[in-house]
Amino acid sequence: MLKTIRQLREAREWSQLELANRLGVTPSTVYNWERGRNEPRISQLRAMALAFGVPMEEIAVNDQDLEQLVKIAA
Repeated sequence: MLKTIRQLREAREWSQLELANRLGVTPSTVYNWERGRNEPRISQLRAMALAFGVPMEEIAVNDQDLEQLVKIAA
């Protein structure tokens, strides 16, 4: 099931700062990903998938992406 970065982060009880430190980015970068202002590069998405322990394909970048993907799958 697809989940957003925020959902995955919160499920692990990580702050944006903790996720940023794990990925080597700034907390504002994580904030912008979660708000849909920017998207992670493929290398960042890979690192995120490893950190969360999920396949890259299971990560939706933001809520809008998740909603669109759910509509397509329906």
